[in-house]
Amino acid sequence: MNYLKIFSVVLILGLLIGCGDKKEDSQTKNETKKTETTPTVKQYFTVTSVESPSGKGESPNFTWDENGKKMSMKDLKGKIVLINLWATWCGPCKKEIPDLITINNELKDKNFAMLGIQIFQRSGQQSLDDFLKTTPLSYTVLDGNQELVNAFNTALGKQIEGIPTTIIVNGEGKVVEDVIGTRDKAGFMALINKHLK
Repeated sequence: MNYLKIFSVVLILGLLIGCGDKKEDSQTKNETKKTETTPTVKQYFTVTSVESPSGKGESPNFTWDENGKKMSMKDLKGKIVLINLWATWCGPCKKEIPDLITINNELKDKNFAMLGIQIFQRSGQQSLDDFLKTTPLSYTVLDGNQELVNAFNTALGKQIEGIPTTIIVNGEGKVVEDVIGTRDKAGFMALINKHLK
């Protein structure tokens, strides 16, 4: 009879412990499901359409879908816009990113906007997704295309032959500065301050 009591107690304890484990497993599964269904926030947006400018000096109008909202260069009218053309494989491009982040953070409350547009991406190079996982940027990042490059060629009146290329567009949508090559914070600010009111 003592064996029967001991067996019953062990059986009951085993069931209680087993039920606790199942509850914990169920909680873990629910947490996993919540994690899997949480939408990821995109760190960059793809250029969806491009309107070529009518001639040299006019900024092209291009659009992108930013978290469900259609955005375009026209939406930035009235602001000084710094456009930085770059690529993940470009060492000089990556070198100036910390200064661009600092400038964007310092001017976020001013009449200013910054766009980093990836162009000339090479196959086999680090993807924009992977790059932004390790180097998050504080400004809007767009994945450009050849049509956009061609539109900027028209706007500049010359071929974009190298990156980084930085373009400043004034509040009226006119290209007022373009420089090829790396700049530091002081160099960028000298260009911006000529036009920022």
